[in-house]
Amino acid sequence: MFLNKRFSIPHFDNCPHPSLYHELMKNASQQFRNEIYDIYFGSIFRYCYLEHEFYDDCTKHHKVMYGNVMGVEASIQQIDNLFKIQNELGIEISLTINQLNIPIEIFFSNNNRVIDAFIRWLQEFYNRGLRSCTLSNNHLMRTGTLQNKFPEMKWKNTVNQQVSTAQQVIDYLYLGYNIIQLDRSLNRNMDELRRIKTSVESFKNKHPRQYVKTCLLVWEDCMPFCPFKREHDDLQLHHKKFSYWDSHLGSLTCNRWKSPSGISTLPRGGANCFWSELNIFEEYQELVDIFKYSGRLTSKIPQNPCDSEYRWFYKNNSVKSFSEILENKLEPIHLWSPGAGDFLMFEKDFQTIKNNLKGNFWLTKQGKILSNKLKNCKSQCYNCHLCERTFGFPDIDSLIEL
Repeated sequence: MFLNKRFSIPHFDNCPHPSLYHELMKNASQQFRNEIYDIYFGSIFRYCYLEHEFYDDCTKHHKVMYGNVMGVEASIQQIDNLFKIQNELGIEISLTINQLNIPIEIFFSNNNRVIDAFIRWLQEFYNRGLRSCTLSNNHLMRTGTLQNKFPEMKWKNTVNQQVSTAQQVIDYLYLGYNIIQLDRSLNRNMDELRRIKTSVESFKNKHPRQYVKTCLLVWEDCMPFCPFKREHDDLQLHHKKFSYWDSHLGSLTCNRWKSPSGISTLPRGGANCFWSELNIFEEYQELVDIFKYSGRLTSKIPQNPCDSEYRWFYKNNSVKSFSEILENKLEPIHLWSPGAGDFLMFEKDFQTIKNNLKGNFWLTKQGKILSNKLKNCKSQCYNCHLCERTFGFPDIDSLIEL
């Protein structure tokens, strides 16, 4: 089974090594590169604004900033290298502007100076060849200005807009979005994924010339329907000033149901997909076009970045592509995630890998029952408790209890 343009993967915006990502991509196998749909990165629009005048002197006005909720952005050198990846390796890059707290000046400024400046800023990316952008601004999309100004751009909504029903998907398509990034809750709601698949096919039949894809964030350890998510996103804009997880706020929230490494201690603590068996992965693949992984905050640098290979890996086994994982049925499938490491070629003995995986919990009867339940449990944990009972925890109605 060979995959093509299936994964949306993060750029390491938080990594201080400007050429690392380019080197890793050059060293990756061609099949690995073929499997990448795009590489998404963040950048922040900045503007110095005073209601009646524009000043170059930043002491005489206030700053308008519009960017992304992770609070990090790719450096100028990193962006240069991202365009090198796109131009040299043919892997599309995608700008992320997913801030939900939109500065009022984007909509209301004297003589529309701020929105005009934003369009000029975006035009610089477009002129260099950018053709994909996440934008969390439905009012701006509604005007049609961006679609007219950048006719070749593919527009993505953000997963943070929580598009979770077939009707919402259709509404966002009519707004002018091309790639619908679905809410995390749909990782656990295969019934609605099927309805979305049907509705999208119907839309494409009515609008055959419009580019349409669906995208599912399959791995990000965020609590389903987290009541803190929107506030966390607004605070995360200030990541360079403080760490949410190291603060008293983190100690009140996700640190209570995650390990020190940020992994949920129970499946219900995150909204990840658990593809314990190949057939489960194939079910999701039939319903969704693109699988997305989080990770723009990654800052780890390999010891010898110029001798490294960006690869799918499990422990010390060098597996060059996700297609190899599927072809050799290296279950549990969800254990494999994109990672960068030193280029040390281990013998690819897939039978040995399978033997090493045999004892994994997700291949046991209990594990398979749970992973099949998670496909469609809709994260209604208060009256289920299968996660707790499978792992020997007492029943928990809400993680807020912890």
